[in-house]
Amino acid sequence: MAPSPTDPLDTLTRLAAQMSTRHSLEELLQLVAEAAAQVLGVRRVSLRLLDPSHTQLLATARSGEPLHRETIEFRIGEGLLGWIAAHGEPLCLAEPEADPRFAPRPGMGPMGAFIGVPIRSGAQVIGVLSAIDPTVRFDDHHRQLLELVAAMCAPHIELARLADLIQLDPLTGSLNRRGLDQRYPVDHVADADAAPLVVAMLDLDHFKRVNDRHGHAVGDLVLRHVTAMIGQALRADDALVRFGGEEFLLLLPGIDRERGARIAERVRAAVAGSPATIPGGQVVTTVSIGVAERRPGESRDAVFARADAALYQAKAAGRDRVVVA
Repeated sequence: MAPSPTDPLDTLTRLAAQMSTRHSLEELLQLVAEAAAQVLGVRRVSLRLLDPSHTQLLATARSGEPLHRETIEFRIGEGLLGWIAAHGEPLCLAEPEADPRFAPRPGMGPMGAFIGVPIRSGAQVIGVLSAIDPTVRFDDHHRQLLELVAAMCAPHIELARLADLIQLDPLTGSLNRRGLDQRYPVDHVADADAAPLVVAMLDLDHFKRVNDRHGHAVGDLVLRHVTAMIGQALRADDALVRFGGEEFLLLLPGIDRERGARIAERVRAAVAGSPATIPGGQVVTTVSIGVAERRPGESRDAVFARADAALYQAKAAGRDRVVVA
């Protein structure tokens, strides 16, 4: 049974106040999804943003249990959400599975009624806010409320996205030096009670050969592929930083160096086991990794230096390996 809707004005007033304070993009999206659920009186609300290429809708926040057992992406024009993103128009359906635009997915549970509206930045659609519920019959009033939530949140989402972008490396999507400084300030010194942190320095082996043989455009393809493989091997709270041209930094919070070494080995194996597809063939890439656990009283630069020294030991020992400081 769906929860009773709260007073929409109270919820929207509270949402406006919350959005006016500083939040990360993830926190902001979660606030919006939960507020939309309260306004509509439903449990399941989904907020999806378009990826940087504006070709796919990525699941970014939700209220309630997910409809799909696995994370599902929708391309522009695909399914109900993709249709909203492509046309910039709302949808309100009592029986969404019967609609020809519906795109079923494996493991999908029962839907109920569906409502979805575009989130716009100016004339451009940047995402879709939607809800499903088996007990509510969505009507124009629900649509207007959801459109109001989408209109309120859109400028805040765009600002948060831009703030994220200036902290990201445009080629790989990993954090840049600015993003590193936000996550781990240069003047930070760990005290005795600081949470554990493992740092890993990672370098692509013989990457210059790739650029010399295939050109920098192929080198960029390889870098993006390697970054994707690294990201799949990391945990949700880990951070990946592009530290230099082909050198990356991993921040692994909440673990000791033994567990950090296991994650680093998982990263190494993921990269070595997945060649990058390039025009005319494939490129096998390996990485060398140096791991260090932060010590009490140790500065950021000091733990980085120890991880870097371990990295050079890995290279000297033959590359494609993990060395722990």
